[in-house]
Amino acid sequence: MAFQKGFKREKGKKYNNKTFEADGYKWDSKKEYQRWLVLKDAEAKGLITDLQRQVKFELIPAVREEYVEHLKTKDKIKTRTLQLAICYTCDFTYYKDGEYIVSDVKASPKMLPKEYVLKKKILFALKGILIKEVYNANDQI
Repeated sequence: MAFQKGFKREKGKKYNNKTFEADGYKWDSKKEYQRWLVLKDAEAKGLITDLQRQVKFELIPAVREEYVEHLKTKDKIKTRTLQLAICYTCDFTYYKDGEYIVSDVKASPKMLPKEYVLKKKILFALKGILIKEVYNANDQI
């Protein structure tokens, strides 16, 4: 099939998961949403506390520099970003028995992206946080 000029082909998801909205949030997959329901139930029962979703961790800060912009009447000091920060955003965080848990829902242990594995190692090396990978929505909390 030939595409017409100006036609943009929509790029598919990496693992063919379908995003959808439920409970007022956008979810990356049904498995992630099902895990949310399990964790919300555990929080309601008092098994976990302070459940949060999509928590961002800055692994490497942005690199910025200041420069002088010469205007007609004065010089102005401005800042520009040379490199953006590298961040990792997890699916869920919560406390269980006083322990801080960072959890990420994954399809399979064989399908972990290289970028994720690298960020996981950096997060542990810099902040001492291990990521709990969840492959089934009903896995142990």
